[in-house]
Amino acid sequence: MKKRKSVIFMAVLLIFVMTFSACAQQKDQPASTNDLESEEKEVAATRDDDRYGGDIVIAITSVSNTLDPHYSAGAAANYQWMQYVYENAICLGSDGQFYPQICDFEYSEDGLSLKLIVRDDYYFSDRSKVTIDDIVASFERAGSVGGSFHTKVMSKVIDTKVEGNSVTYTFSEIAVTALQEIADVRGPGYIMPKKIIDKLGEGEQITDIADVIGTGCYVLKTYNPDVEIVLARNENYVPRDYGGPGVASPHYAYADTITFSLNTDANSRTAGMIAGDYSIGSITSDMAPYAEKIGLKRHLLENQWTHAIFFNLSEANKDSIVHNKNFRKACRAAFDMDAIMLAAMGGDKERYILEPSPIVPSNKTYYNEILKNTEYNIKDKELAKKYLEASGYNGEEITWLVSEGSAFYRIAVVGAQMLEDIGINVKLWVVDSGSHGSLRSDPTSGHDIGAWETQKAITNPAEQSSFVTGTAAGWWEHEKKTELVSVMQSTPTGSPDSVKAYEEFCELVAEEVPYIIFGTGKSLVYSQPNVVLNYEGTVAYYWNTYFTK
Repeated sequence: MKKRKSVIFMAVLLIFVMTFSACAQQKDQPASTNDLESEEKEVAATRDDDRYGGDIVIAITSVSNTLDPHYSAGAAANYQWMQYVYENAICLGSDGQFYPQICDFEYSEDGLSLKLIVRDDYYFSDRSKVTIDDIVASFERAGSVGGSFHTKVMSKVIDTKVEGNSVTYTFSEIAVTALQEIADVRGPGYIMPKKIIDKLGEGEQITDIADVIGTGCYVLKTYNPDVEIVLARNENYVPRDYGGPGVASPHYAYADTITFSLNTDANSRTAGMIAGDYSIGSITSDMAPYAEKIGLKRHLLENQWTHAIFFNLSEANKDSIVHNKNFRKACRAAFDMDAIMLAAMGGDKERYILEPSPIVPSNKTYYNEILKNTEYNIKDKELAKKYLEASGYNGEEITWLVSEGSAFYRIAVVGAQMLEDIGINVKLWVVDSGSHGSLRSDPTSGHDIGAWETQKAITNPAEQSSFVTGTAAGWWEHEKKTELVSVMQSTPTGSPDSVKAYEEFCELVAEEVPYIIFGTGKSLVYSQPNVVLNYEGTVAYYWNTYFTK
């Protein structure tokens, strides 16, 4: 940052003293670049602009586990720095539309082919020009790793035709989430030089920082993930207007460097923010009033994180009462969603909205209020007891799996009491966060209820694997569900058939209650008084963040 202080010890002492004292819009998607009203163009940017300069230091809590963009697996610890170094063939604006980035594109009306045309004036950070061979090689490598890029894109490709500076992919079926996957700023469909891919060979990951070469506005300078990851501005980068908001707007790279500084201790992070050692970070709830008093700025980020529980409806758990939908309806009727979300958000009413939709409300094509209007947040104990009686529940113990020391835990404590109040015997199975991730994904682990937190779909409900396609834990199987998901996955985004299928899907979920969405949270972050975050969308980025004088 432009001015740093090293007084963490004094800040920690201050925290201790104070703590002790306290105890005494969605539009139709264009089929090609040519349909866009605003064409991509270079943006005039001069370093005389007061916004240029300074060093952003961000306090982070998760450890990056790879230098390799195609092995990033969508993990926040990886994409939080990779999205500055690498870019995508196309990008997704915060308005839910796709825009050209490294490539212009033409997407067929039937959804069966995608043509990418690499731009003439796009360069990697080593000053080598991006070619269509780099695009093709990157796609092939990202797909060969497996995971989402294979499932949503490359597994559906039946023909690849390279002509000049373009490549045309032909799909075996409509790939409704292919564009979303290709454009995802979180990867793994990042573009890297073919020469690096050839150098690595099949199945080998990047281990040398010198091989981390992308087209982004920053370059990787230091990779010590247990301590810090440091990015420096790519001085060869030319900001461009891709024609949309969010990621599709110019990337100015105002800060000279961006440092992701690992600190897993909440009190220490708070001390660092108060001391001025971090530009952006978190503050413990007990210290928030003081932090705001001394001028730290509070930001609520609309990143659409949605809190929910899933019932274990697997064959392995077939003897559990949760397989009875009247039991599940009893749970829904009993829940006070406000109280639950208040618990999740540390008592902050501004940090959530009561919205059970699997897709963002701004998506006017798909959004509906079916789930919101079906016994959501009714807090009706008498109705809940009637459902419970109809289910045949006989006092058996229900196991709720939860991660210790997290929003999951706070939700479970409050939610379990609401179920106890209508006569359900609930056991909280509290485990560490690492075990929680594996146990909730195992249908044989012995839990009846599992906690989940995921982001809503943006452009097409079929991209939401937890609540719609059902590839996340829950194991809900239903013939009608299979039919409707198939329609959503095989018809063009926004088509009448796709929209109708999603509406019927929501009606089915409202009736069957395979999961219960409590609400949508807003992430809370603090910054120094002279920091302007300056971004929009569901994924945080700081290439346009700057310091005021």
